[in-house]
Amino acid sequence: MENFYREIYAVNGIADLKFPEHYPVSRLLGCIEVVGCVKCEELACWKEVPEGVRLEAQTEFCWLCEQPQKLIIPFEMRGYQRIYNLERKIYEAAVRGLRPVQAPLPVKFLLPEPQDPLSLKPGLLVSCFDGSKAAEDKKPEGLLAAIAGARAAATQFSKNDNHQSITMQGQDADVSTRTREESEEFEKLDRTYHFGATGGIFTLFPKAVTI
Repeated sequence: MENFYREIYAVNGIADLKFPEHYPVSRLLGCIEVVGCVKCEELACWKEVPEGVRLEAQTEFCWLCEQPQKLIIPFEMRGYQRIYNLERKIYEAAVRGLRPVQAPLPVKFLLPEPQDPLSLKPGLLVSCFDGSKAAEDKKPEGLLAAIAGARAAATQFSKNDNHQSITMQGQDADVSTRTREESEEFEKLDRTYHFGATGGIFTLFPKAVTI
């Protein structure tokens, strides 16, 4: 994944990337603001955002994230699958330790229809394009290899995640109940906010959910 991001940042002329020396697990690292969710082909055709961002479109749906903040000291905590409630005491302690991140390539996703706060949800960017597929630019071999590696890693992670979910539910009835409750809660959010594809739901993001 580091190689993947080296290659896609290089497309926009950014070569000086500093990756962490190690990646802690079971930690709350910080937060981001999710401002939209679009289809892969929509992001890939969105000429108003940098090409490197468009190259990140490797899954069917893409969450659009802005304003990353990190904790000065990551909180040790247990994580759960998918979307879940963040305990209030953790939120109240964490929010005091958040600091903005100076991203190598800050991105602002503009609403296609400024008067419509829900215009960054799946399917609404299609009207901005002529319906034709984005032209396949000739990509360097290193970039193609990095993209293939990232896709393989994501596929493997997805398989492992699904296997773990099935195994845990088979071993622990409480986990199965919690998973069902999470699913019902997500469906409720989906019906109300159309996949959370607006800043509306995520103004409550640090209090309500973590991903």
